[in-house]
Amino acid sequence: MFFKDMSKSQLQNWRKGMIVGFYAYMFLLLINIFSDLSVGSEPLSSIVIFWSGFGVALVVEFVLNRKEKKVDETHTS
Repeated sequence: MFFKDMSKSQLQNWRKGMIVGFYAYMFLLLINIFSDLSVGSEPLSSIVIFWSGFGVALVVEFVLNRKEKKVDETHTS
């Protein structure tokens, strides 16, 4: 009712963004683990890791949608 349905390409871009965001989570958790094992403290809090992974997913989706939109505009002109 309030939002329009996503197109197939937008859904694919969101899935790609979620995958990259997941890898960002894993990388940041790996940094935390290695730091905890070597130094004894975690440099990143869980809230920073959460928002970083979520932000990465949103940015990747936005970039892919924007790139696709520019390609569509150049082909239609």
